[in-house]
Amino acid sequence: MNQRLKIDFHIHTSGDTDNDIDYNAYELIDRAVMLSFDAIAITNHDIMISDEKLVAYANKKGLILFPGVERSIDHKHVLLINFSEIESLDTFNAIQQAKNENNLVIAPHPFFPGMQSLGKDMYLHPSLFDAIEYCHFYSPRLNFNREAIRYAKLHGLPLMAGSDAHLKEQFGRCYALVKSEKNKYAIIQAIKKGHVQVVAPPLHLTQMIRIYLKILSNKPNLKRAFVRVKGIFNQLRHVSATRMYLQ
Repeated sequence: MNQRLKIDFHIHTSGDTDNDIDYNAYELIDRAVMLSFDAIAITNHDIMISDEKLVAYANKKGLILFPGVERSIDHKHVLLINFSEIESLDTFNAIQQAKNENNLVIAPHPFFPGMQSLGKDMYLHPSLFDAIEYCHFYSPRLNFNREAIRYAKLHGLPLMAGSDAHLKEQFGRCYALVKSEKNKYAIIQAIKKGHVQVVAPPLHLTQMIRIYLKILSNKPNLKRAFVRVKGIFNQLRHVSATRMYLQ
């Protein structure tokens, strides 16, 4: 029997080496159940979680946990859902060949300004994608989803919403409602057929700035850079103070 299933296929957890995230996969599952989600995928950067205990934990709570990953291809991000492995999927052509009726390829935040968004590469691989993400990070006046909407219409593809959560507060705001039976195969087929409703309320500009700064502060490389800069600044301040004292 078809239901309207609440789904998020773009979420990060503490297993993501690209970010310092303060909740783990089990805590995410608990929160997903609390928020009445039916299915989720954990999509850490270039790491696919394959933990039978985690899947069993989700199943016990009535939640379907799809295997997923946010794969970097030529420094561009692609969401791969329900693929059996990702090690060999290091080019767009490899993903194309691995596609089948049991998996999904989603273009995340495709036209958001940044090196990791697909941008013009979307037009070089039009048959690669099964769905286009409606990026959560927008406001009524600043919305980079307009090109994504045009692209989806041009190629007859459904729009999907996901939280792209790096912070607890992000998860649960944006999601997709998929009209489907509650099993993996049916959900994937329903998305491919476009039986999807996007739920993605806009952010206020102040919310966007606050979330963006929080996420940046959780980047390990940026944290190390900040520590180095702070250290150099303190050394320069110490040298300056010493010179003043000697004078």
